[in-house]
Amino acid sequence: MSTKTPGRHRAPSRFSFRPAAQASAVVAVTGGLVLAMAPTAGAVGPPAAAPAPTAVTPAAVTTTVLAKPARWHTIRYGARGAMVRKIQRVVGAHPDGVFGPRTLRAVKRWQSRHHMVRDGIVGPRTAATMRLVRHVAKRVNKAPARHTTKAPSRSLKRKAPVNSIVSIAKRYTGIYYRFGGTTPRGFDCSGFTQFVYRKAGVNLPRTAAGQQRRAHRVAHPRPGDLVFFGYPAHHVGIYAGPGQMFDSGKPGLRTQKRHIFSGVSGFGRV
Repeated sequence: MSTKTPGRHRAPSRFSFRPAAQASAVVAVTGGLVLAMAPTAGAVGPPAAAPAPTAVTPAAVTTTVLAKPARWHTIRYGARGAMVRKIQRVVGAHPDGVFGPRTLRAVKRWQSRHHMVRDGIVGPRTAATMRLVRHVAKRVNKAPARHTTKAPSRSLKRKAPVNSIVSIAKRYTGIYYRFGGTTPRGFDCSGFTQFVYRKAGVNLPRTAAGQQRRAHRVAHPRPGDLVFFGYPAHHVGIYAGPGQMFDSGKPGLRTQKRHIFSGVSGFGRV
């Protein structure tokens, strides 16, 4: 006689698992470690070989470069303060903090000794040569590149050739000054420069101050650049080379090539 009761089944063991459940439990507990060790699902064999190393692009590197010089405010005749005293110590003038006639002469002598434009103005380039302005280091992330391209030139290019402007100015020397004159019958200072540049294919404003605003200030002039006196400019000429210019000076004088006199406030390029 059977001891089993009809309609009742044996209760499953509390700790019994089916094969599929066992596999799932192992994977869950090990976090996928078992599957990572096997070459394929369900296969048995030695662990798969480590993958071959792949080429890695060089990571970005950090380099230190020199930034532009710190901002500098041009110091000229009449200025006062602590920075004037520093300039006076560099050029050998009495450090009283006043940019007067003696300091102006000392700055010009210093510029002449260092082969710079002898204008008596301490602009950014003169200040850098005097070591009054320092370069600020900054860190820049640069990714290595296989090919380098040449950076575009930042120099100002004149529309008209240098020789054209200088030769035209030379051609129109010997014409008497005429107030408000803009033709070969007579020139004033800005009328002369406007006429010469127009002949070279460049249009300039009528007045010296307007031409000063139009031009880009340069520290190292080239023949054909503009020479300004005062700010706003009250006189203008055309730079002809070291220490010389073409200009129409004042009543009684002719347009001529002569030495640049004192009072230059800057040079400009159009």
